Amino acid sequence: MKKKAFGAVYALLTLFILGACSTEDVVTNNSDPKVSVSTPVKPLTKKEFSKVGTSGLTSPSKKDFHKVHMILTLRGTDYLSNIQVKLPNYKEAFNNMKDDQQTRYWFGSGADEEQENKNIYTREFFLYTKGLNNKQIKEILATGKIKASWVLKDTKTKVQAEFDAGKNIRFEAK
Repeated sequence: MKKKAFGAVYALLTLFILGACSTEDVVTNNSDPKVSVSTPVKPLTKKEFSKVGTSGLTSPSKKDFHKVHMILTLRGTDYLSNIQVKLPNYKEAFNNMKDDQQTRYWFGSGADEEQENKNIYTREFFLYTKGLNNKQIKEILATGKIKASWVLKDTKTKVQAEFDAGKNIRFEAK
């Protein structure tokens, strides 16, 4: 009788261990992408400044401009389809600052790149920052929201998410 009881306990323990090793939970965990946002703000190089049109500005210099490079990375995208990402429009935010009649957003560009199991979305833009301090720049960048949506391949569920664009803003010196 003890052998049968021991066998039943051993069988239940084996089933429990095998159930814990199931791959179903792994797929479910991978269906939510890992998201990272990085926003370095840097002074322009001499080469970058030489390409900036400065007509209409009084005594412009390289130190009057900054380059903002926003990077959103979604990792774990193999389990997703129909990924849509909308990054903030900072042109309006910087050009409509309260009590500031200056055009601040000069120009910008962006790129979207799909790699194996991750997508990278970048936006780079140049700002005329004369008269602004880092705190003011950061406050405007922090107001933006990144909106994203995707469909989970296994369940066909549509997911919508919003991320703080002001996360991980860092000012770098050259």
